Amino acid sequence: MFISRLLLAFGLIYPTIFLTAQSDIDDRAAIVKSITKLFDVMEKGDTNGLAAIVHPDLRLMTVARADEIGNQLQESEASRFFEGIAGADAGVLVEQLYQIEIRVDGDLATAWTPYRFVYSGELSHCGVNSFQLVKNSLTGIWQIAHVIDTRRRSGCPDLPDMEEEERLNKLVDDWHVAAAEADSAAYFGAMAEESIFIGTDATEHWTRAEFIEFAAPYFAEGKAWDFTAMERHLFISPDSKLVYWDELLDTWMGPCRGTGIAERQYDGSYLIMHYTLSVTVPNDQIQGFIELTKE
Repeated sequence: MFISRLLLAFGLIYPTIFLTAQSDIDDRAAIVKSITKLFDVMEKGDTNGLAAIVHPDLRLMTVARADEIGNQLQESEASRFFEGIAGADAGVLVEQLYQIEIRVDGDLATAWTPYRFVYSGELSHCGVNSFQLVKNSLTGIWQIAHVIDTRRRSGCPDLPDMEEEERLNKLVDDWHVAAAEADSAAYFGAMAEESIFIGTDATEHWTRAEFIEFAAPYFAEGKAWDFTAMERHLFISPDSKLVYWDELLDTWMGPCRGTGIAERQYDGSYLIMHYTLSVTVPNDQIQGFIELTKE
């Protein structure tokens, strides 16, 4: 399980079908390890192990607002950064990440990490870190070569108040409950604008707008569908950006299978991007089903 600062109270991170090469999965996991190691070191106030994951030519920069000339870059000396960590008591410097978005090409990687910085237990500021990392060809370790960040004191998102797997299960459960209670605002509010819903009929491939139009009469009459998950398997991508799941549902059609994809938003919440609903057919009845579909 990840350390808390990545809200990596996010729970276990699993391999994902969206990454086809095992080497890509391994690299991304190693990149996450280097980044979270940096913030683990900060929180502990102990620079032990920092040299391995930091490039000798590390550069640290901040985008600062300057009304007279526009935005400018302020650079900090890496040595002073290390001294600050070594001189801090444990728990004083805590950087909490909402997610890590990673791009990799060969031995070069970029990571985008929205964050909150807590100093001595109080929120100091928030913003985004942009990391550049290079892979050490001798050790195989991804080293942080450049960090540039933004900082602001307002508009900082709150932290999730529960474990990631619990939050994701609640998202999907509440979505099904919203349909059962004909709460269209909650149901479609959980879906991204560009989301797709695929129903059991071969013609049912809907955009969110099309699905809203189709479902409007059912929600208006308070007679929307009532699905209850009997079993669910959740998986989170290595960069914590996507979650996908499959679930066995108790429905008026009998057992159905649902599969979904949700995307993490900047504030750590999720929106459903894709959902497919399928009717299940027992193997010993498939021939009869095939004959039925021919009629």
